[in-house]
Amino acid sequence: MFGITRTYTIWTWHGEVLDQPTTSRGTNYVEEWMIDHLENMIRVVGEDNFRRANLYDSLINDSEQPLYPGCTNFTHLSATLKLFSLKGRNGWTDKIFTELLELLKEMLPENNTLPIRNYEAKIFL
Repeated sequence: MFGITRTYTIWTWHGEVLDQPTTSRGTNYVEEWMIDHLENMIRVVGEDNFRRANLYDSLINDSEQPLYPGCTNFTHLSATLKLFSLKGRNGWTDKIFTELLELLKEMLPENNTLPIRNYEAKIFL
């Protein structure tokens, strides 16, 4: 009725993509910050709460565990976070995400630690 609002820049729900600069590791700044500050985030939420549920040790381990033997680019945690980030930014359904995980699991080397279903990935995080 009044035309496009003058403050409109990018609305990701219409398929527009935010230009996010990449770092030397090939990740965007938000993802790198999440990976680099995992311990701080856990500390803020409460290490005791994470330890009671054994989540602290699990998250630390997953942040150090390579996605597959010999992989230097991704850990179990970073790969899962990146995939969830794609899922959210692109509005993928749980079914589509599960199909992608199943395909990636087959494409990666045999001993990869990628979750195979959306449900497993959610529980992990």
